[in-house]
Amino acid sequence: MNNHKNQKTRIRIVKWFVALLALSFLYYEIFVKHQALLLFKDYRQTVIEIWPSLLLVGLLMPLNWLIESLKWRRLLKSTTKISVYHSIKGVLMGVSLGLFTPNGVGEFAGRMWVVNKVYREQAVSSSIVGSLSQLCITITIGGALIVFFASQWIAETWLLTAQILATLTVLIGFYAYYKMPEIAGGVLSRIKVFSRFDKFRQSMMSFTKGALTSAYLSSLLRYAVFCSQLGILIVAVGDLTTGETLMVLGLIPVYYYIQTLVPTIALSEIGVRGLIMLFLFSSVLVESEVILISFLIWMINLIVPGVIGLIFLANNKFRNK
Repeated sequence: MNNHKNQKTRIRIVKWFVALLALSFLYYEIFVKHQALLLFKDYRQTVIEIWPSLLLVGLLMPLNWLIESLKWRRLLKSTTKISVYHSIKGVLMGVSLGLFTPNGVGEFAGRMWVVNKVYREQAVSSSIVGSLSQLCITITIGGALIVFFASQWIAETWLLTAQILATLTVLIGFYAYYKMPEIAGGVLSRIKVFSRFDKFRQSMMSFTKGALTSAYLSSLLRYAVFCSQLGILIVAVGDLTTGETLMVLGLIPVYYYIQTLVPTIALSEIGVRGLIMLFLFSSVLVESEVILISFLIWMINLIVPGVIGLIFLANNKFRNK
């Protein structure tokens, strides 16, 4: 009894230590390294002018993570049921841990703690499938538009070829996504080191076509949300013409495609975001506007939900059954 009580006390101390350490690191990144107060002072007038657009982007953030939470919950449904609240809690805890790990791999660890211990393989495999569905959307749509724009910039006579290649890119990505659980399960079964993770392999192979389709459509909807967020801010800050707006809408998927392929840690991602954005949108945005947009998107879509996730993490009762 005393050992159990001491273990709970140690876990509580570690949780609060991690949360406080993370909050201190966030404070350094936001207010010291990126000088948020100075940035706001420099762009205060711009922020005031675009506040309706900024409010809309902020309101889309909960929708973004709600879609992700419901997607993960539906993928878990075949093995274990969790409430919407716990799915949101798990996803936000994952966001908070993902802030400190390359390409957000810590998200898997955060989600595990809201399901019972016996279902943690399913929690991880469901997270992987959900992430792959999002990756599939990002790669196929972004890749298709890269092919299309390349034909415009290199040789307009290649337009038909580019359209065919773009369509093939989407279809191949779609096919690979549906074969992914089968491929993953087959590969894992042939590697001896993974033989002890048989439950995980079985979990990866257990997803039905219906579950995969639901995840794919949810990822597509979420993709539309965060592409819209970036588009709203670029149009608001850049004060674009109709032609420039259409060009920006076409380049946003390319932006997310490149960002996905660049290994980075979310806390340092703002610099990477800015460089990619400046490269793609330099014809419609100046460097100062790129800095502002990058910072706002970074704060709204990652830092705010990450801080909420840290609060959940500090107060979470881990399930060990």
